[in-house]
Amino acid sequence: MADALSVIPAAVLRNLSDKLYEKRKNAAQEIEEIVKQLAMAGDHDKITAMINLLTNEFTSSPQANHRKGGLIGLAAATVETISKP
Repeated sequence: MADALSVIPAAVLRNLSDKLYEKRKNAAQEIEEIVKQLAMAGDHDKITAMINLLTNEFTSSPQANHRKGGLIGLAAATVETISKP
C-alpha cells in the first residue's frame, strides 16, 4: 500500500492539527487538491492510504484539534471523491 506521508506535505499535516480553524481549513483545501490530482492520475491506493492516515492518526487522537483536523480532512477527501463523475 502507498505511503500517505509521501503524498501529503509535512506542513499540511501540521496545519491540519493546528488550533486555529483557518489553518485547518486551508490544510483541508490542500488535501482536496491532492485527492483531485490523485484521482485524475487513477492512483486510488494513495487516496486510500490518505484516508487511512486521517482516520487512524487524526480522528482517533486524544487531542481535540487533531480530531477536528482529521474530520475536516476526511470531509475534503470525500467531497472530492464524490464529485467525480
